Amino acid sequence: MITIPRTEEENKRLREAQRISILEAAKDIFARKGWSTTITDIASAASVSPGLIYHYFANKEAIFCELLGQTIQSDLDIFQQLMQSGDTAAQRLEVLISSMLKFRQDQIKRFGITVQAAKETSSSGNELEIMQRIFKNLKSDDSKAKDLQELMMKRMQTIHEIVLQLIVEGQKNGEFAPDPPPKLALIIFQSIQGLTTLALDKPEEYVQHYPYTDVIMRMLYSKCPATQT
Repeated sequence: MITIPRTEEENKRLREAQRISILEAAKDIFARKGWSTTITDIASAASVSPGLIYHYFANKEAIFCELLGQTIQSDLDIFQQLMQSGDTAAQRLEVLISSMLKFRQDQIKRFGITVQAAKETSSSGNELEIMQRIFKNLKSDDSKAKDLQELMMKRMQTIHEIVLQLIVEGQKNGEFAPDPPPKLALIIFQSIQGLTTLALDKPEEYVQHYPYTDVIMRMLYSKCPATQT
């Protein structure tokens, strides 16, 4: 029987499929074991050898960077779609706040142990502080870590700009209270920051009352949503 060699294109597809499979396995393992995850754990979950993983990634930190980068880029794509939707400002802001809370929750669920291991004192819940502590403990390629930091900063800047834009739009439509937009934005970000601290320090209590989007939104309305016409 003659075996026809695979084309370069077929090999490329197989390599990419293998890489994706490793990342998916790593995502599940990180969710369960946090930063104690090892390359051996990931290899076992992906049903491959540790050596094969090293063919694609230098270490577990490189896998971590890839997963986090994917999450951040996905959020940026969602934000862009959100601003193009025909929903009201309040509806779009509610989706955005839910996305922000979900991002924090996923960070803590998958990488929260990383944060705990990186800090000697309790966290303020500030996203930039948390990410700086994570990056400080990464041993991945410096350029990759730098790219990820830049992507993270872009995400944070985008969120701030969109929140302010939606608040201004919502005030013009009579949806939100007529307080200064930066003041209302501060309420949103400080609420999320406080909830992140709670999730890190008292995860059971955080989960018990999750989600929190509706409570945060009620602080912004010019009047109770149930009575709006």
